[in-house]
Amino acid sequence: MPNRATGLPWDRVSALSPDDEHDEVPGSRSRLSTQAIVDTAIAVADVDGLDAVSIRRVAAILEVRPMSLYTHIVSKDELLELMANELVGTLLVDEMLPEDWREALTILARRSFVMFASHPWLVGLFTRRPRPGPNAARYAKQMARAVEGLRLPPEEMWTMLGIVNDYVRGNALRVASTGSARDLVDTLSAEERAEMPEVAVLPKVEEARLDDESFEVGLQVVLDGVEHRFVKSRH
Repeated sequence: MPNRATGLPWDRVSALSPDDEHDEVPGSRSRLSTQAIVDTAIAVADVDGLDAVSIRRVAAILEVRPMSLYTHIVSKDELLELMANELVGTLLVDEMLPEDWREALTILARRSFVMFASHPWLVGLFTRRPRPGPNAARYAKQMARAVEGLRLPPEEMWTMLGIVNDYVRGNALRVASTGSARDLVDTLSAEERAEMPEVAVLPKVEEARLDDESFEVGLQVVLDGVEHRFVKSRH
């Protein structure tokens, strides 16, 4: 029986256990690693939702025994924490951010929007308050660096950044739930549609709001607002 995983979970990602090859079932496709477990769990959540993620489901896809996963992860809760940390890591920008705070925040907001829209279950996972991984701290530092030239008091800086993040995540959730307006219209009877003709245009309006241009316009409106409230008001 394999040993249980020990130590910090973040240090185990990408590491291979020397006992892994003995834990695999015949015909398994590759040696097991924490990274492979996390990547597979993210893929499952992307296709079938967060509730579909389980130790047994991930093990079946990786063609290993379920108990083999415990060499790398302590529990399902820890797996969820690793999944969150992995995706937050994709928000980190390697290159230097522009000195202009609006340009910097625009880059980070676009990156965040794409990530959350691609993995909408992550917002739901955050409501469970998973243990923050090291990438969460790195991302917070990156956001702070984007606006450090404004020299805002810490409370105002984080309030400003929170407003931008709320806009981004809200739009990502809307993208993930696209089709809800058309579903609503489809449930109406002919009589109800006749009584509420304005409802018929909802799907078209929803589609227009989902394009990149709509997100960009809204983002700039939000940045206009925080600039007026937190930047210009101080001068």
